[in-house]
Amino acid sequence: MCNGMIESIPKAFWAHSSATKRSFVLLLFLTVVSTGQGSGCIRPSMVQHGSANLTDSNRSFFPVGTALQYSCDPGYVPAGPTILTCTKLGDWSSEPPRCIRSDVCQPPYQPENGGYTCHPSPCRRFSHGTVIEYFCDDGYILKGEYKFITCQYGKWDTLMPVSCLIEQGKILPLGMPTLSIVASTASSVAFILLLVVLFVLLQPKLKSLHRALIMETSD
Repeated sequence: MCNGMIESIPKAFWAHSSATKRSFVLLLFLTVVSTGQGSGCIRPSMVQHGSANLTDSNRSFFPVGTALQYSCDPGYVPAGPTILTCTKLGDWSSEPPRCIRSDVCQPPYQPENGGYTCHPSPCRRFSHGTVIEYFCDDGYILKGEYKFITCQYGKWDTLMPVSCLIEQGKILPLGMPTLSIVASTASSVAFILLLVVLFVLLQPKLKSLHRALIMETSD
């Protein structure tokens, strides 16, 4: 194809052009051809135990500037860059990452009104073999089939959710906001009762004083 296009250039041009002009035309032609060939990137290789954010799984060619982000399956971590970008040269910015097995689990779910303890303790790194024991606060009972879960090569052996429900017939202790309201109400009632008692005690003296004032006025 290139030879045919070059031969199509008039021979008169080559005969009357200097060597510098001919070199410039050839360089320009090769630049156009190379730019046309490098306008995109072919589909990168698949990653075992991982995937990329491909909206079209059958796509085999990507334009310049396309960015692919890779992620690994649970229990695996990426080794290498996770974001690849298609460059103007028609190559990806790097090779796809490898997903290698990890022995560390993600932090487990913590139920409301409850928590968990680790065996061995303390809960710093959920490595392979770590056992989680769930518990509930006072007045709540654990709902779920599993009280213990174990980290197995980067994954918990069960994903069944647990929750803490109010125990039937159990009176929960009052929280701090409730205690504050009760204390404030009790203080108000006590103050009113004190005023009533003072009024009752002072009422006879007030009547006597009132009578004395009436007698002095009549005299």
